[in-house]
Amino acid sequence: MRSKILFAVAGAAALLVTIAGVEAQPPAGAPPAGPGGRGPGRVGRFKVYSPAAVTRGFAAYNSTCGYCHGERGKGGKAGPDLVFSEVTLHDEDGVQITARVRGAEHAKAGKVDATDAQLVDIAAYLHSRVIYASGRGDVRMSEVLVGNAKAGETYFNGAGGCAKCHSPEGNLKGVASKYDVATLQDRLVMPRAGRGGRGAAATNNPYATITLPSGEKLKGAPIRVTDFDVTLRLEDGSTKTWARNRGIPKVEITDPLQAHIDIMMKLSDNDMHNLTAYLATMK
Repeated sequence: MRSKILFAVAGAAALLVTIAGVEAQPPAGAPPAGPGGRGPGRVGRFKVYSPAAVTRGFAAYNSTCGYCHGERGKGGKAGPDLVFSEVTLHDEDGVQITARVRGAEHAKAGKVDATDAQLVDIAAYLHSRVIYASGRGDVRMSEVLVGNAKAGETYFNGAGGCAKCHSPEGNLKGVASKYDVATLQDRLVMPRAGRGGRGAAATNNPYATITLPSGEKLKGAPIRVTDFDVTLRLEDGSTKTWARNRGIPKVEITDPLQAHIDIMMKLSDNDMHNLTAYLATMK
């Protein structure tokens, strides 16, 4: 089976992040969304969708669109900014966004494996980002802090497994002074936000270990790994390629942040809220 490199990207499968719902809230005095999250509330000419619709859209966006279009729709590896896209700005209930995604031009760039219902939820999320961007000053970030810090501490030291790599007195000391509450919450499932490149900034990036037939082992950033060849960027910045035959040389991909990727699949709303509240105590 063809080898694959698994990267945790800013938009990869982050589930149930409450900040999406908070950002969907309208500025003070705006009318609420109606039943089902699709009207009649509006901020300007944009509908206000329910937090449930936006949260579903946030998860669907990150699992299908985030790699290309970046965290929160602000542009990424290949795709443009969607928050200020003409398609998003003129969209109504996902109709224009769905038409664009299903169209021939988008199909050339990449196929989106999402149902029509998921695309409507993605549209709800993108609309929430437009509203948030236009009224950020009216959003109270303190509204993110709704969990129980004591319960968060229990989860941190127990079921969450966070204490295996982190401690309030060690690498998390002062973290609440360094980041605002919303960022703390984001970093639970998107720990690479703001990272990348080489050197110290790349400390937690995935790396590959190649074992040559001689037994020599080399480590580097995986650039290309297939059944037929492997290319790594070595510590000195140079790149090197080896031909492969039947899995030789052997290549192992290690992601130091794999635990954060794994927790995305099991983290509940309550766990997220509680962990955020606990992290917020680490001044």
